[in-house]
Amino acid sequence: MKFVERGKEKLSKRISAAVSAGTPLRELASNISVTARHALAEADTLIVETVQIHLKRLPKNLDGWRIAHLSDIHHSPFTSLEHISRAVEIANELKPDMVFLTGDFVSHEREYIAPMAQAMGRLKSEFGTFACLGNHDHRTDAALVTDSLRAENIRVLINEGFRFSARGASFWLGGTDDYMVGLTDLPAALRGSFPDEMKMLLAHNPKTLYRAARAGVDLMFSGHTHGGQVRLRGEEKKILPRRRFASGLYRRKDSQMYITRGIGTVVLPVRFGCPPEVSLIELRSIRP
Repeated sequence: MKFVERGKEKLSKRISAAVSAGTPLRELASNISVTARHALAEADTLIVETVQIHLKRLPKNLDGWRIAHLSDIHHSPFTSLEHISRAVEIANELKPDMVFLTGDFVSHEREYIAPMAQAMGRLKSEFGTFACLGNHDHRTDAALVTDSLRAENIRVLINEGFRFSARGASFWLGGTDDYMVGLTDLPAALRGSFPDEMKMLLAHNPKTLYRAARAGVDLMFSGHTHGGQVRLRGEEKKILPRRRFASGLYRRKDSQMYITRGIGTVVLPVRFGCPPEVSLIELRSIRP
């Protein structure tokens, strides 16, 4: 027993000496503290990402069509109503033609659903707001999320779609239920669409892209990933491997998908190298 006690004492002295001497251990602790402060601050920022997407089947009358895309609101103790309201204000300032919301409106608690829906109800566009559900909505109360959004005049598409018409043109707009909870029904979301018309799809989970590409969807909007939420990269190489679908624009065959980094956070109220995002998508036609 005496030997163990002496070993502990020596180890304690070595650690104390290393810290007091200003060694790399002390520098590491300081760097971690700075990084943590930056990560907490970054979660409260908002970045506008403006992206042009070219589509072969976009009707010429809709060339330049603007869509504000928000996702992963995650209203909770980690994502305040003030933060969400700023995102709504920014989206409104962009003056989009329509707004897409791609799920995870709350994290776990039902009490956050009503104020979240009221904030989403303040989104403004000429042709309205459309939404699909995410996995966290199901973990909380999918029916209440749906009813609360619909009460704010937001059309929630759950394995359904319709022909959207504006400015003398039309396209198919569908929305699927969440992939992770096993409720995605893409054929139902596309039922009634014409084979040759442009199709856009709201689907929370990016993995839906594989099915969407086979079904002839032109453009899919997703969230779910938070862009990774924390991106740790060295100067020369990535410290962590990049997930297959993180954020930004992807293509599979003739289908494209835009993944937004989203607004909120889960697990920890931090972001690093991956700020919250309000997306503005401008659709452009491809001319021969």
